[in-house]
Amino acid sequence: MYIIDNADIYSEEAKDIKQQSFIIKNNSFHSIKATKMKSSLMKMNVASFIMTPTHVMLDEKLPNTSFPLLKQYFIQNFLQEGCHTIITSFAIQYEFQFDEELHKKRITLLNSPVDYCIAIRLPLEKLSTSLIRKCKKEKIAIILLEIQDESTINDIPWGWIREAMFPYNPILVPTLLTKEESKRKLILKQWNDVLGKEKIPKLSKELLQKTPISIKDLKKFGLYPKRGDLHVGGEINYNLYFKNGIVAEQSKILYDNSRLAIMVHKGRVITTANHVTFRPGFGEEIIIRRTSLFV
Repeated sequence: MYIIDNADIYSEEAKDIKQQSFIIKNNSFHSIKATKMKSSLMKMNVASFIMTPTHVMLDEKLPNTSFPLLKQYFIQNFLQEGCHTIITSFAIQYEFQFDEELHKKRITLLNSPVDYCIAIRLPLEKLSTSLIRKCKKEKIAIILLEIQDESTINDIPWGWIREAMFPYNPILVPTLLTKEESKRKLILKQWNDVLGKEKIPKLSKELLQKTPISIKDLKKFGLYPKRGDLHVGGEINYNLYFKNGIVAEQSKILYDNSRLAIMVHKGRVITTANHVTFRPGFGEEIIIRRTSLFV
């Protein structure tokens, strides 16, 4: 049992910094106070840092390569970036591929050093009520839909899809296959107009690869508050950033890995300014039981 004292916590939603202190017990946040704690417990003073939750990122292209290269990939793209949870997908073209591809994806992630949440990726025109039911059964809460043209959005029986989604309500995420900017705008407008009218759980735009996912989207996916929040009862997962040089655009600066001092995951120091602990198989699959809890 110990205290994390004088922590300046950056809030993405409020876009501000507030000072808090934490009592740590049994590898979780036991108590949180807005003031400095007076106690005989051992204290870890973090006044010279900015504290945030660890990040969650999307990566659909995890390499299938040798262990040394895979280790380097995870260190450079996640562990040095303050990320210890990823969303990664398995892709199908036909529904009968679902079980086999999901199984293969889980096998490839057995040695993952970071926690992971599995999504599915498929062409929009292959979306069906039976596939939605498979996603509900396997607790696949994130469905990435490839869209080439806005006309295909109108071809889906959205009313039936909505009924099949209930009550688990997996989140649909657009993945645009065209690079043409005007076409992309047309697709997203049609996507939001049609799915908004049909009251389909969705994201309004694409997710960026290897970029911290916003609190708003983590809430929609059902990953919040397990990820993206420091709260009583929660796991000891946080980043500490050097304060020196932090100015107005804090949200951008905090994601600069050159300013990451320490990343802690489940109470263990994983990353420091000059060392990364790589633990193959340390990552666990995160199963989303319910989406949009805090939206």
